[in-house]
Amino acid sequence: MTTYFIPLFTLPAIVVEPGHYLTRAGERVLVERVSSRHDFYCTGRYISSGTAERWHKTGRIMATSETPNDIVKRL
Repeated sequence: MTTYFIPLFTLPAIVVEPGHYLTRAGERVLVERVSSRHDFYCTGRYISSGTAERWHKTGRIMATSETPNDIVKRL
């Protein structure tokens, strides 16, 4: 494991099961596969566009910063 993931160790796990979630920007996403490891293999898509995306179990798409596409809660 690289030091890139260290900032994620203290954050709570948000993506714990498949389902609908909301991003920081207010976009709805459908998570189809989850991972409990420290990787970015929670996979799904944005409902509005169908675009595929990967998240960490904390909801982040990047380990070192927040983005509008981070998942913040389950719907």
